[in-house]
Amino acid sequence: MLIISYDAVGNDEFDRLTRYPVFNAFSKKCAVFRNVSTVFLSNTYPVHTSVATGVLPREHGVTSNTEAFPAASPASPLSVWNCGEDLIRAKTIWQEAARKGIKTAAVLWPVTGYSKTINFNMPEIRARPGKNQVLTSLKAGSCFLQLKLYLRHRKLMDGIKQPNLDFFSAACMADILREKKPGLALVHLTAYDSLCHDNGKDSAVLETAFQALDKNLSDLLDAAGDDDIILFSDHSQLNVHTVVDPNQELVKRNLIIQTDNGYLPGGTGCCFELCGGSAFFHPGGLGENQVNELRLRIEKSSGFRRFLTPGEMDHAGMFKAAFGFCAKEGYCYEIFGTQKKGNHGYPLDMNNYTVFYMVKGCGLAAGSVEHGGSLLDIAPLVRKRLNL
Repeated sequence: MLIISYDAVGNDEFDRLTRYPVFNAFSKKCAVFRNVSTVFLSNTYPVHTSVATGVLPREHGVTSNTEAFPAASPASPLSVWNCGEDLIRAKTIWQEAARKGIKTAAVLWPVTGYSKTINFNMPEIRARPGKNQVLTSLKAGSCFLQLKLYLRHRKLMDGIKQPNLDFFSAACMADILREKKPGLALVHLTAYDSLCHDNGKDSAVLETAFQALDKNLSDLLDAAGDDDIILFSDHSQLNVHTVVDPNQELVKRNLIIQTDNGYLPGGTGCCFELCGGSAFFHPGGLGENQVNELRLRIEKSSGFRRFLTPGEMDHAGMFKAAFGFCAKEGYCYEIFGTQKKGNHGYPLDMNNYTVFYMVKGCGLAAGSVEHGGSLLDIAPLVRKRLNL
């Protein structure tokens, strides 16, 4: 079985994808599920971990892409990304497959760093501050396999620029499928997500991402042959015109310290954890009156939509936060100075914010189209097909 992730390609993009020949032909061989609910917090790492476990972030423990305290920017090496498999508290499908003696593979799949059960692993991982990125990647995955594939396909890459990185990822996975023949393989393609963040959903630049997705799908299908395939989108994106950083409220009160590289914690240890469409306040040692005062300030702030419900906070696993809140469409919460034209991380009641998935095989009827359901439905399909 091959599982392909189209990062940030929401349900609204499905019809556009069918204009491309490979995706269109493949969709007719699949059972298609549209207007599917993603998982809150609707960011890449929590959602991919939910797809891999079949449970909500409150249970598997991966609640955000990065650690809570804000660093220079989501793209900065100062941001500490939640990359290690040891963070996952629930059983993953690749761990269950390994117990059955099934060989597994993953290429740039989130939260697979230092996995002890993925046989052929090229993890998506970022080095911690002061650490070498190349050495970190090699140590976190299958060292010699990564070296061999890098030397073979390095001409496809241009750092982490897209769509070059996706061409590299797809080529690596295609080689693994042909040469290693894993029983379960997972690949994460991020070109659309990257270009949408930088340019917004209405940009002509996204044509480049769609073309790349179709080309890479062709290569992956050729390599997979008759394997069962699941293709899914993890979350949608919404256009952004204004970025807001609530941590500036804490800077004004001398509760945290702003530097050229981001923020340093103050004596209380409080901070706003910024997750795109949503944010969460971690009070540290701050008193109840000060927390309530900040809550009132947030309610009156630019771009504020509403506070998150207890149910949303529970599903997201944000048990340590005093409160959470979300942005209006057109706004998002990111570190001061970050530029975004598209973002995700919003609660699931936003308009045009559903996703899709498609299944070839697994005993499902080709050509069928259903609406509704959840990305949590994918893991049970995998377990049943692989007899896990």
